[in-house]
Amino acid sequence: MKNTISISLLALLTLPVTSRGQETLTTLPDAPSQIVAGASGQRADAASPSAATDPNHDQPAPAFNARLGVAGKFHFYLDETFFNPAAVTAPAFRAALRMANPPGKGAARYPADWRQGAEGFGHNYGDAAAERDSFQTARFLTGVITREDPRYIPSRSHNPLARSFHALEFTFIDRSDSGHAMPAISNFVGSAAGGFVGNSYLPAGFNDVTHAGQRATVRFGALAAGNLFREFAPQMPRPVRTIFSLIGR
Repeated sequence: MKNTISISLLALLTLPVTSRGQETLTTLPDAPSQIVAGASGQRADAASPSAATDPNHDQPAPAFNARLGVAGKFHFYLDETFFNPAAVTAPAFRAALRMANPPGKGAARYPADWRQGAEGFGHNYGDAAAERDSFQTARFLTGVITREDPRYIPSRSHNPLARSFHALEFTFIDRSDSGHAMPAISNFVGSAAGGFVGNSYLPAGFNDVTHAGQRATVRFGALAAGNLFREFAPQMPRPVRTIFSLIGR
């Protein structure tokens, strides 16, 4: 948890000025199979030889077909939330971690029915699934309202440090439907929804605003970590990429 929060804080401290024009796009994909670094974690295809080249980067600017649209965003939401193995494996992985290291200390720790046996696993699995689904749902609805594109756009740089900064920056500043940089409002709203949903069912002592804010921060940090994964996934061995996609989506 501390590592995840640290990632989020690092992103805030190193947030570059978006006026650099790092990822100016012409058009964006509209078919789910063209989603940039989506469920599969693949990078965008390189532009055709006729595409404009960004002088600040050593790769040509990526070219895409069209905007994603509301229907495309809904398809993206369904795939990210329900129609992939991670919908089952990611909450299970988190529930196992919670069982191994319950939140709190001493008497202020999770009660026994949240820490032991099948009942405890069920409670923690349900909590992880509810947080994940609330995050994705709020992010989708907000993105439709604000006309925000939910896809991750990889960096065009070959420099690992520049790519890392880009991935962290994208957690705070993503792209609109027209391809322009904009505040990642859906990320903030989704993280808040994921953090506060637990207040309706978590044990006493963990269903307050303070703990909800902590959960929202962790959720936002996990999103930053996910962007880092999407950025470097194409260079990872397939088995490693598969494992990370199953436990972190």
